[in-house]
Amino acid sequence: MWTRGIDRASRSISPRRRALISNVLYSNGSRAALARLGRFVLQDQVPGVRHCDGTAAAMKPSWTPSRDKRLLALQAVGRTAAEIAKSLRTSRNAVIGRSRRLRGIVYRSDIESWARANARRSQEAKKRMKARQKAQREALRELARAVRRGVPTGKAMARAHRAGALWWQIGDRFGISQQAAYEKAKLWTQRHRL
Repeated sequence: MWTRGIDRASRSISPRRRALISNVLYSNGSRAALARLGRFVLQDQVPGVRHCDGTAAAMKPSWTPSRDKRLLALQAVGRTAAEIAKSLRTSRNAVIGRSRRLRGIVYRSDIESWARANARRSQEAKKRMKARQKAQREALRELARAVRRGVPTGKAMARAHRAGALWWQIGDRFGISQQAAYEKAKLWTQRHRL
């Protein structure tokens, strides 16, 4: 008989169940059993001993190679999904899903759905890229204006980077590497943060 090792009122393991589970775990030597256990305990298998290996059967994959062969054979005979499900003792939907995966069937509606989703994602990515490029161009224009106005170079570089410009773009503007541009902006920020 299966019983839950959880008190319904407090939703926590009762001290009695906790002691029972720990005794079984230490006697069997498997801590992983508790993780798979899901707090279920199989009782009264052996008089006076309670076992907690109950979910091992539930964790097995239901579709074995022999069941797959039976499924395909029953389909070849012309049985319906409901009839196959009854003989395999599973649900109709499970039979339909498994047969579809075994045969590798891809429906036109699936392909069209994937194409629409990919097109939508591609358009969204292009919009984001255009917005990012626009922000970068504006940040670089503002960088040039700030330097002409006499703003310290490090400060102008830090502002441009915060506005969306990349370090290599900022470095190209001044004819230096991206690392040098980063270091110059970092040095200015550190000095004026105090």
